[in-house]
Amino acid sequence: MTQTNPTAVGGLRELISFRIGAQEFCVDIMAVREIRGWTAATALPQSPSFVRGVINLRGAIVPVVDLGLMFGFAEPLPTEKASAIVLNVDRRLVGLVVSSVSDVLALADEEILPAPELGDRAIGAAIAGIGTRGDESVMLLDVDHLMRRVREERE
Repeated sequence: MTQTNPTAVGGLRELISFRIGAQEFCVDIMAVREIRGWTAATALPQSPSFVRGVINLRGAIVPVVDLGLMFGFAEPLPTEKASAIVLNVDRRLVGLVVSSVSDVLALADEEILPAPELGDRAIGAAIAGIGTRGDESVMLLDVDHLMRRVREERE
């Protein structure tokens, strides 16, 4: 499983969990620069459908990605109650539009199972593993893959 900057504290990995519609996802906490409320993004002409635009974050222009659209959901996420998670991966920033930010999770390595083989579908390639605790599960996103996908679509 690949994940940028996996954080291990006492044998646990710390993750930020969030929702996209009814689905629960998470990313490594060390990739998160900040979590903020939704602010309108400036649209970019001829950008991929999943790029909602860009925001100015204290002088840095940050592309904002609707993960739902990137993963093939039919409709854009409603932004009235949305949040943005700003990731810093290899000194590049990207904002993720999410329905809500849930919690900080601490999962042991044995609680993170390999992702099932889903082929090269957008969502399958972006899942680094499935975090499990009891009957609950959360999809661990590969932030390196997400960043590559945004860069590829912009070129």
